[in-house]
Parts: sequence; C-alpha cells; structure tokens
Amino acid sequence: MRFAPLFVAALAALVAVPALAANPVNGKKVFDDNCASCHGVDGNSTMAGVPHFAKGERLEKPDAQLLTTIRNGLNIMPAWKGMISDADQADALAYARTLRK
Repeated sequence: MRFAPLFVAALAALVAVPALAANPVNGKKVFDDNCASCHGVDGNSTMAGVPHFAKGERLEKPDAQLLTTIRNGLNIMPAWKGMISDADQADALAYARTLRK
C-alpha cells in the first residue's frame, strides 16, 4: 500500500507526457482542417453548445480528459478516434489552448 501514491504519481506523469510533446504548429493545421468549422478559426464558436476556446471554455480541464472527449466525442461533437491520429489530436489540443485570450 505504501507504493500506491508513487504508482499514482507515475501514472499521472505518463498521462501528461503527450501534452508536453504536442506540436501546436501542426495542431493549427489539424484544428483548421477538422475543428474550426464548429469551434471557429479563432476559437470563437458561433454554434450553440460548442465551447468558445477564446474564452477558455472547457480548457480548464486536464489534457487527459479533453483528449478522451476528442477521441470519443461528446454531445454534438463527433468521435475522432480512428479518423485523426492520437498525435494529431494532442497537437490540435495544444493549438486550441493557444487560442485562449
């Protein structure tokens, strides 16, 4: 039992690694091609129920949670698993985080 906190910390570090390696430059292309039609090129969505990234909506959530949403979809958002690589999903998220004003 005394190793449980260490295991949890190691697991958390592994989950955080994709965000550290994400490439927001590539993410802009992925975002523009796949996300901007709903989320807006500048993060200002014009669709009801779609987060405004420029206002920081949903961006307070950790990368692991947002990547799960990207992969599996949520409400009107489609699932991108199998359509966009995991690396491109992480890159698009890294770029979306730059849109917060």
